[in-house]
Amino acid sequence: MKKALPAMHTSMMRYAVLSISLIITTGPAVSAALPLMAKNFPNISLAMIDMIATVQQFTIMLFLLISGSIAKKIGIKPTISIGLIITGVAGIFPVFSQSFVAIFVSRLLLGVGIGLFNSLAITVIDLLFTGNDKAQMLGNRSAMEQLGVCILNLVVGLLLLINWHMAFLIYALAFPIMIFFWQYVPEPKVDKESKETHQKINRSVILLALLLFFLVMCSTAIIVQIPNIIVRGALGSATAASLIISLNTLAGMAMGFLFGRIYKLASEMTLPIGTFLMAIGAILISMGGNLYIVSLGTILCGFSYPLAGTYAFNLLSKIAPPGSETLGNSVLLIGCNLGSFISPIGVRILAKISGNAFIGMFIVLLVVTGGILAFQSASKHVSKMKKV
Repeated sequence: MKKALPAMHTSMMRYAVLSISLIITTGPAVSAALPLMAKNFPNISLAMIDMIATVQQFTIMLFLLISGSIAKKIGIKPTISIGLIITGVAGIFPVFSQSFVAIFVSRLLLGVGIGLFNSLAITVIDLLFTGNDKAQMLGNRSAMEQLGVCILNLVVGLLLLINWHMAFLIYALAFPIMIFFWQYVPEPKVDKESKETHQKINRSVILLALLLFFLVMCSTAIIVQIPNIIVRGALGSATAASLIISLNTLAGMAMGFLFGRIYKLASEMTLPIGTFLMAIGAILISMGGNLYIVSLGTILCGFSYPLAGTYAFNLLSKIAPPGSETLGNSVLLIGCNLGSFISPIGVRILAKISGNAFIGMFIVLLVVTGGILAFQSASKHVSKMKKV
């Protein structure tokens, strides 16, 4: 029988586990520094300058695939800690460098660090928590990502008052997070059979990754396209567009914190509710003639992704082959990263097919929602037949 942990320790352990996610999605947070950086490097193309905010995604995806193997050899806790150290060192390197090539390489190394602990931040929750408690922790983790983006975007704005180099100081946050995590989180126990299991994925994991690919593609497209819809459509100013995007982020954060309660009430219906809400949000945005309707659609989309996305990660431990949770999480996260990366192309394809990208999203999301409901109904029927 496990010895109960002191309440304070358990509480601090929860915060320490969640703290990792504050820095996972902060790669693009330095985007606001790029115009000033471009002035400092006049011989570098703007396309290359812009890559400073995104190039880390390539090494993140690469190390997502191998982080599980590394964790099997040295342990989950050391792997996460090493990843946080690399993130901190590589992240703040541009503060001290005047070489564009060196800064570019440091951003690739930033992706190495984040890639090492990205999927393990979810695996730790899978291993340390169960049931509704796990569902709520996964929701909180999603909210912490949004919180980290909000806080660090604000901090970047303040640091830019000094100079563009200082904007990269935000990654120093990785060091206190590493100390906090190392102090309060135990090494998750993995049974011997799981350690010896060769990790693999099945069709269910691939289908879940494809679903997340499409949902993230839609979610990213909404954030990117809203300023165009509002400003070019003369619905409001760039400031209004920025405020609406912030409300989208806050809606996602709120839903992350509420996920556990909603999951407890809605159970497997949480996923189709999430995709349906995103469909409604997309059709409202497609109307595009009224600032308030576009705002409502954007906020609904902000609510929807944490419902569907967090449910998907919570479902993984039930559908992935035994002992393959880390690889499964990595595959899902690769689906998310690819969805974000390919979003501009996906928007163009949907626009060509339906005449309006958001109408295209609405139609596909309705089909996806119907497919999920049909699959869940069929699964229940099969389960009943097996019992008989």
